[in-house]
Amino acid sequence: MQSVQTEVWISSEIPELKGRINDYAGLLSSDEIEELSEISRILEERTGAQLVILIVPTTGERSIEDYSLAVMQAWKIGRAGYDDGSAIVLAIQDRRVRIELGYGTNTFFTNDMAQTVIDSFMMPSFIRGRYFEGLLNGALEMASIIEEKTPEQWRPE
Repeated sequence: MQSVQTEVWISSEIPELKGRINDYAGLLSSDEIEELSEISRILEERTGAQLVILIVPTTGERSIEDYSLAVMQAWKIGRAGYDDGSAIVLAIQDRRVRIELGYGTNTFFTNDMAQTVIDSFMMPSFIRGRYFEGLLNGALEMASIIEEKTPEQWRPE
């Protein structure tokens, strides 16, 4: 099975969506996956917005920007009519991370804000090799911003 997954990243294919947290690099424990999943689940319950995390060894020949956009499109993250999804994509061997935002989310959560989340909440932990801590800090900050700024008419009843 491992050799099949390696071929996926060499060819820059988008892996299968398995849930809210998709760790194809084997970085996270099951408890860590559950904790991150719960943040995503609560965010969706409160705002309707979807947050997905993907961890891969590499994006292959693709840039992190192209790869994360392809992930958003392939996995159809976000509700139809709202386009309120977001994805954290972490490529370990490439040493790259990106927050990709749906067009709806991008109306109140800008790319500059996403970069601030990466720089201030994620990278300090990543630099020390604490990937779960960085993902947790980033997911919590994203959830806080999205919950605060999601338009009232977008929220589930």
